[in-house]
Amino acid sequence: MESMGLSLGYVLVQLLNLTFVLGWLVLGIAALFSLRKRRLPATAQALWAMFVVVVPFLGAIAYWIVQPAGENAVE
Repeated sequence: MESMGLSLGYVLVQLLNLTFVLGWLVLGIAALFSLRKRRLPATAQALWAMFVVVVPFLGAIAYWIVQPAGENAVE
């Protein structure tokens, strides 16, 4: 890899970056689908969706920790 101008450290950092991006996408998409199934007022759903999208990683994690309204999901 050194002959191509890539060091092991650079490749490992890029793999870590890719892992964070994929984790953010999976958490965000899962949170948005879960939010869609919850019985919440439209305003609350819109605010949670904006929070998950605008504050990428923290918004999705906050959604899963808070579990808004505590109601059961729509079957």
